[in-house]
Amino acid sequence: MGVAEEWEEVEHKNSEQMSQLKRQVSSLTDALSKMTTNKAKGGSSSSADCQTDGCNRPIDWYCRYCKGFICTRCSKKPCGDEAQHQSEDFEEMYKLCTNKYKEYLDGKNSAVSGLTQQQKKLQEELTSDIKRMSEATPEQLASPEIIKITADLPRKQKLLQDISKQLNQAEAFQSVDIKSMSQQEFITVFDKLDFDGYVFAVTDLDRITLGEKCEVISDKKCYDLDVIPSGQILIGKKDGFDICDKNGKVLRSVKVNGFSITTVQYYKSKIYTLAKDYTKDSKKRKVMVFEMPNYTESASWSLPDFGYISMLAVNNDKVYVVDCDAKKVKVYSLTGKQISDFSHSGFIDPIYMSSCPPDGVLVTDWQTGLVYKINCMNDQLAWEFKVNEPRGVFCDKLGNIWVWARKSKELVLRSSDGKQTKSFSHPELLKTGVDFITGFSMSEGELWLAAYSKGVMRIEMNVAPAK
Repeated sequence: MGVAEEWEEVEHKNSEQMSQLKRQVSSLTDALSKMTTNKAKGGSSSSADCQTDGCNRPIDWYCRYCKGFICTRCSKKPCGDEAQHQSEDFEEMYKLCTNKYKEYLDGKNSAVSGLTQQQKKLQEELTSDIKRMSEATPEQLASPEIIKITADLPRKQKLLQDISKQLNQAEAFQSVDIKSMSQQEFITVFDKLDFDGYVFAVTDLDRITLGEKCEVISDKKCYDLDVIPSGQILIGKKDGFDICDKNGKVLRSVKVNGFSITTVQYYKSKIYTLAKDYTKDSKKRKVMVFEMPNYTESASWSLPDFGYISMLAVNNDKVYVVDCDAKKVKVYSLTGKQISDFSHSGFIDPIYMSSCPPDGVLVTDWQTGLVYKINCMNDQLAWEFKVNEPRGVFCDKLGNIWVWARKSKELVLRSSDGKQTKSFSHPELLKTGVDFITGFSMSEGELWLAAYSKGVMRIEMNVAPAK
């Protein structure tokens, strides 16, 4: 590989890691700053007593909505705007935030290690390039090789500066004394993080295996599902969507009579859904947005007609919806104002979609056998790859892409860097008679599947330690 080609690969590999580290460190710094400011003003998140005025009972619960620490009796009282508290067991919440911190450290250390290696390599290359230029004769300076070195030099120097700066910012958090925090302070900080545990260090797919068991959570028709920060599962179905606990028990149902919810996605404390009118011969569709924690409808807008399943995805404060008949993806603001259309000459039947954090959405076209990623920063095609009749698609917290290959009845896994693929033929899943998998999500190491007419299923996913 030549210098220029190798440089392009290095630049691409580091850009995502650098962006991720910047978001994570910024989020942690902001959360710690708010906690410090609150303590300076006389506030406290370390008291062992319920934070409700006039109550001195011990803490039993943490509310994911009001961010308060409360006792069992006060957890039954309204939580702002007459809503119910989204209560999480205090000790369980501490464990969850501890795991989030460990995920952050693992991801940061892996990314920092990779960036450090690239930093060393760039330093060595720059030293070598400058030496070659300084020793070149006038005739050699006009050669194509030296001209290329000269052209690449500013970009390499700029990347080296960026990597060095990002490494310094990432390491700055190491000075924070986590052990000195109380459990309440720890939860206060780590429940506010906006990176949601996504770790985009490349994983060797040989480390990923699926458990033998396939558990049927519900046999009712299901179109899509998602996991909200509290760990509860959203399940899109006919006439609305359900909010379930991590074992699939329905805690609440949101009714949307006359419509099937073919997409359900959590985004910034709201639930975005694509609702399809199931009245005979109707092709009407609309986006419906629901406010948490009451799940009241806050916005809706009509979409171009389509008579079958179709999906949306939300990222970068934009809503992407497939316009199947027009072979496009329509791009809207979060309030329904159309921004643009995304078109691709290869589109034949784009239907299934999913968000692809931190900056993309995924689209599958079963007719062409292609999975596409749209970069939400510029609404341009980022990449595409081939799958045998792809249907449902999902990006997990390792950055890997899961796709259901309907023709071969396999779960196809693509690594975050696109250099590895792996297929799973799961005997217990196939015994259920599954044909379509229209949606995925991941919760506590388990892969949840929206298997359309076969209901909701889950399979354990294991990631072996790196060697």
